[in-house]
Amino acid sequence: MISVIIPVYNAAAYLPACLDSVLAQTYSDIEVILIDDGSTDGSGDVCDDYACRDARITVLHQQNGGPAAARNKGLEVARGESVAFVDCDDVVHERYLEVLAVEMDRHHADIVQSPYRIIPESKRSDYGPDRLKQPLPKHYRTKELTAGQALFSMFYQEGMADSSPCKLFRRSLFDGLCFPVIFRVYEDLYAMAQIYPRIQRMVWVDVPMYFYFKQDSGTLNSLSIRRTDAFEVLETLEAQFMVTGQMAYVRAARERRLSVAFNILRLLSRQPHTDANKAMAHRCWQHIKALRSESIRDPRARLKNRLTSLFSYLLMR
Repeated sequence: MISVIIPVYNAAAYLPACLDSVLAQTYSDIEVILIDDGSTDGSGDVCDDYACRDARITVLHQQNGGPAAARNKGLEVARGESVAFVDCDDVVHERYLEVLAVEMDRHHADIVQSPYRIIPESKRSDYGPDRLKQPLPKHYRTKELTAGQALFSMFYQEGMADSSPCKLFRRSLFDGLCFPVIFRVYEDLYAMAQIYPRIQRMVWVDVPMYFYFKQDSGTLNSLSIRRTDAFEVLETLEAQFMVTGQMAYVRAARERRLSVAFNILRLLSRQPHTDANKAMAHRCWQHIKALRSESIRDPRARLKNRLTSLFSYLLMR
């Protein structure tokens, strides 16, 4: 059985489509665990209504604690041999779990991941039941990765997403581990850095079946502002790798920290020059100055990072 864990917070407008896509899976041996994380918009009532109509659904209500706390609560009650996480405002193809489960068994894998497709919010209505039933390619590529390859791919942003959705996990990977509640964003990145070293084999399935809806208002919203939390997450991981003498992982995590700094500066470039934004930009520049020379010399670093690092010397002048 697969346990599908869905943290729910103030998503009443989108939750029915998400749940309909999960309940319509061709892989039917599932339980769906909904964690109402202190919603105030009626999302909890939507959860309870669906639970009354489908015995596969379990609903847990709790005070708002963030996505990490919600996922941890779901893991506490999950009964499946495998676990999948879905965000409450996303949808999945009807064969999503079937394909991941088949590849997990075929490769004796601990994690199977498929790419997610980013959909503009304005296109949400295009991804109804009919779209989610469209045939998948008969043939698709798969790729096996070791624990080390998965970690490097995540930090160097080579296609291995650091999010908990779009993956199927062996439930045993979470024994003794949980998502860090101290981080309200980038908690997935930290959790994956703890989980990947536990695996023997991870499989990448090259067919997008998870659809993530993204709003792009052109403004730096509160979630974007909290992207600076990634600095603490990555510095914590760097310190852990340093203690164990895994210097290659230290370098990889530092490269990801540089990417975060460049990305936040890009967002800030479109914002008013407030004192808060200036302070955030200054913080990003401190990270860039500390990391750019390493990036330029790192052959595995993304070309974009290396070129931007070179250009940053000109900007500082």
